[in-house]
Amino acid sequence: MTGGRISVLVSRDFQALLTVLRGLDTEVRSQIRAQTKRVILPIWQEEVRGRVTTRLQSRVLLDTARVSVSDTQVILKSAMVGKTAGVPNTALAPGAEFGAAASTTIRQRSAKGTPYTRRRGAVFLPTRKAGYVVYPASGEAIIRAAKLWAQTAYRTTAEQLEKVTR
Repeated sequence: MTGGRISVLVSRDFQALLTVLRGLDTEVRSQIRAQTKRVILPIWQEEVRGRVTTRLQSRVLLDTARVSVSDTQVILKSAMVGKTAGVPNTALAPGAEFGAAASTTIRQRSAKGTPYTRRRGAVFLPTRKAGYVVYPASGEAIIRAAKLWAQTAYRTTAEQLEKVTR
């Protein structure tokens, strides 16, 4: 489940930043990506942590909160890696984020292979279209991350240019 993206196509300032980044050396761009990830990851995890209310959300959404940075975008991710109780987090993420109806029936097989049905129960919170954790967190984190991305790119570029001129 990807929480949100920061794309340079949204703003002229970010488009100018991208134009400058294209002209930089590969090593400098790599440094900018690494520094941006280092700065934005704690912000993303903090925003997700502030909205987690259940152990399932903590295991599935918080423990897997990651940031991916490229030259053109910053992607805030959650539930893209790992398993919880043997089930991939990608399968549990929709229920943990948006909730699920307790009365939903699930068809399963027993260990001996006998098919049966059961109700989902109160594993997930009630359904909410706006989400409980990742989507509200991404709304707040994107604003902070966008500002820090530009600042980090500017600072890293200035530091690298300072090293070259010495």
